[in-house]
Amino acid sequence: MSEVVQADRVHVLQRLRDLRDWARFIHESLKSDQPFESGKRELLEAYMGPEFLREFDSDSARLTERLDQMIERIESSAVPAERAAICTR
Repeated sequence: MSEVVQADRVHVLQRLRDLRDWARFIHESLKSDQPFESGKRELLEAYMGPEFLREFDSDSARLTERLDQMIERIESSAVPAERAAICTR
């Protein structure tokens, strides 16, 4: 028989925050070039097309928003004593 593992809220929230940070990184890295990667956006646009980049930009922003919603919902569902144990960034 397989055993069900109960994830604790703090661990789940930490993973969701990590995913949200990665989603933000992806979104921000597509919006602007770093000093060592000048022309990245233009190169991606040449290979993928401007419409693809616009959709990708929108998708990555939406993913960040959805992860924020998940985090907020889980945090708000905690009873006051549990909220004290949930560290936020």
